Amino acid sequence: MWWALLLAGLMLHPYAVLLMEDPSIDPMTTAGHICMVLADLVLLGSALVLSFDARLRHSLIRARLATAAILVAVQDLPLLIISVADPTHGGHSYRLTSGHLATVAVVLLVFTVRTRDQHPPRFSPLLGGLLLGCLVLGVRLSLLVLDPSPFLSVRRGPDLAVLAAITVGIVLVTVALMRSSLPRWAAVRVSCGVFALFAARVWATLLEASEPPPLAMVGVVLCSALLATTVIGLLLTTLQDTAVREAKLLLRAAAAEATVQHDREVVHEMRAATAGIVAGVHLLTGDTVPPGPRRTALSHMVDAEVARLGRSFAESPEELDVLCVDDLVGPLVVAQDALGHPVAWQPGGHRVVGRHDALTEVLNVLLNNAHRHARGHATAVVSRSVGEVVELRVSDRGPGIEPGLEDRLFQWGARGSASTGQGIGLQRAHRLMLELGGSLRLERTEAATAGTTFVVTLHSADAGAVRTTPPPASASPPPPAGPPVVSPAVTAGARG
Repeated sequence: MWWALLLAGLMLHPYAVLLMEDPSIDPMTTAGHICMVLADLVLLGSALVLSFDARLRHSLIRARLATAAILVAVQDLPLLIISVADPTHGGHSYRLTSGHLATVAVVLLVFTVRTRDQHPPRFSPLLGGLLLGCLVLGVRLSLLVLDPSPFLSVRRGPDLAVLAAITVGIVLVTVALMRSSLPRWAAVRVSCGVFALFAARVWATLLEASEPPPLAMVGVVLCSALLATTVIGLLLTTLQDTAVREAKLLLRAAAAEATVQHDREVVHEMRAATAGIVAGVHLLTGDTVPPGPRRTALSHMVDAEVARLGRSFAESPEELDVLCVDDLVGPLVVAQDALGHPVAWQPGGHRVVGRHDALTEVLNVLLNNAHRHARGHATAVVSRSVGEVVELRVSDRGPGIEPGLEDRLFQWGARGSASTGQGIGLQRAHRLMLELGGSLRLERTEAATAGTTFVVTLHSADAGAVRTTPPPASASPPPPAGPPVVSPAVTAGARG
């Protein structure tokens, strides 16, 4: 409201300016006409903002309000120019005439006509207001031709009837505004502006003024100021709501993207695990692996991988537990051997704190990457204790990491130019290690042909300061008798 009063004061500044000019001119009449022009221009500007707001909000009532504002300004400005040019018609800019009944009727029609939906019309509300304004202007000009002095007078019965009809129309317009979908504060302010404009013209009509009464001009500019500040407030509200809605959509899009990434990660790991299981089953069902330690290790690998694959669909997360590194690495080495990828590894007897399936998946990603990118070069897994952590080093003698890829190696979708992968495995492995309280890093080497070495670190269970929960019932069964180790010698003997 204070902003509306300030704007109204600024629009009334012609009175202060012209009072300081030559006293031979009539400053009251000139200032009144200038204030009327400013009020109509503010109406036009408010209509432009309302039209933009209606498109953003998809609001029919705001589009109708824009149409009404354009209509009032268009039918008023030409008559105001006539009033300035011909003093005998000066009352058209501030007094009520019989032509205002047509204006009020059309405005009431704009606010009360029903449509099939509540969306803005397809055509521009500004164009609609311009056409309706020209129509009303034509009616008022026709009445002016028939009666050069069509001003209403309270001393004539027919004029009182017309004045009563205009009053009823104004009341119905404000009722339509209050019952519309506009915010309550906006509807109240626009209704107050309509009443201020109507009261200003009624006051000038009662006085039968021959020049614009200052009090009437206050009502006119107050109407335009109330509408302008209300329109700005509505637009700001729309922009804020749009920002909130966009933020929610961005959150939903991020959640959907995270879900898609998680699903792709799960599918990625399932493919890798299934490949080892299928290869192991083919070897077990064929005659290539005779009974013995290697066949027992293959059978245990298949059972362990099938159990892990089944647990990947569990809803509850796996709890931290004390894990034997040898029990995790052994089946993975056997699975890699079944895929034709020999891996050098010797049991070290280390124990770590982590989650069985998560650590297995990390190691599986590293071994599969070595198989895919090392191009047949030797791969080795080495475990060692370093202080309170255990390091698992997965290394190969392949061509190494492509230059420029090291800094973004663990980002989603990061992969070399010649890679056939999707850039999923390392990103997921890195995140899983962070969730376990450990780490996964690339060991940088200066030599370009030194291959690739990834280092996995986890807290050692033998450090003496770690408490863990009992192992879950869903943990994989212990390996059968005989070490499930595939060292270079065993691999060479088995593959012939």
